[in-house]
Amino acid sequence: MKKQGLNRNPYQGIDWKNQIRVTGCTHLHCPNNDEFTKAIKSGLEFATFANYYPSVPYYPAASIRENTFKIGQNAYILNGEVVDEYLDYRKLYTEWGVDTSVVPEDEGEPLFKNIPADLLEAPNAEHHLFSDYNVYLHITCPGSFFCSGNCDRNRNSVLAQHGIHVGTQMPWRKAFDAMIDKLMIPDGGGIVINHPQWSHLPHKFLCEMLDYDDRVLGLEVINTDCGPDMTAASESQWDEVLGTGRQCYGFCVQDHIKDELTGRCILMPEERTVESCLRAYRQGRFYGAIKGKGLEFESVEFDGRTLRVRCDKEAIMLLLSHRGVLVELWTGRELVYTVPDADRGKDVFLRVTAMDKESGEKLFTQPFMLD
Repeated sequence: MKKQGLNRNPYQGIDWKNQIRVTGCTHLHCPNNDEFTKAIKSGLEFATFANYYPSVPYYPAASIRENTFKIGQNAYILNGEVVDEYLDYRKLYTEWGVDTSVVPEDEGEPLFKNIPADLLEAPNAEHHLFSDYNVYLHITCPGSFFCSGNCDRNRNSVLAQHGIHVGTQMPWRKAFDAMIDKLMIPDGGGIVINHPQWSHLPHKFLCEMLDYDDRVLGLEVINTDCGPDMTAASESQWDEVLGTGRQCYGFCVQDHIKDELTGRCILMPEERTVESCLRAYRQGRFYGAIKGKGLEFESVEFDGRTLRVRCDKEAIMLLLSHRGVLVELWTGRELVYTVPDADRGKDVFLRVTAMDKESGEKLFTQPFMLD
């Protein structure tokens, strides 16, 4: 097992009293203005939309119009190879002798309206249909310009006949390399493994992906859109991975927005900029929230021996390790735990969840890896 270079003490050095907080969501499909409006009204401040059909960045939002991807896209995959050229459907169809009337004459109206002037944005997309794993492996990479797939959701166009397929259609390692190669900044953003419980991803495969590169950041611990069949939570998979000594960040997301945004990452960047937010993801300087309201972490501090977590109101707080729940605080604002000398070799990691019974809010710290 390769020791990863991810931050093993994510909140070290944070000045919690003066810390900037920015609400983001690494996996949120936003294909129309109605869903965009709901996300913004719900408090989304850092947009990294994870659309597919095609799996390309809807970035910047102001540049995307109703027919943008029916006309072309900035890059594509041809027979499993990345082509860094504009995919012009009208030109290709003409070359192939195909009727071009299916291609719109112009891009149409802007897809997103009333975009806040202070909205932070970075490229992202959801990538799927890898050639060497089942259809349920879905990956996002906030901060990456990587493009895969095309707009033909029904898969009945001539594109596939010419090697341009729906989905990634490349081995996952090769696709990971392409995502990383297309990162906006080299020291920010990275790969997130989507809804591992819903995807039925085995433990060994999760570890294999995490070991592949330090820029594979972690997995979705909560995906609030996967609820009906009890696959919204992947905490057990998270703890199993953490128990191996691998640092693995946990993300809270919402796949598809309904009435409002649930599933958020509360980022703590050094500055309110896109680059700083992407670095916060890379450094683990964020915590997960299901609602983003009703409860906050006032501070989370760990000096290598004592962990101190404080909320802004009384909450149920649990301290967990790979051995299970170590401390249960059923009502209180602060949980303090000092690792006993006798237990220092027993626990591989520590993490805390906090829940507010009144609002239903639940928060998740990033894990602290014990050396």
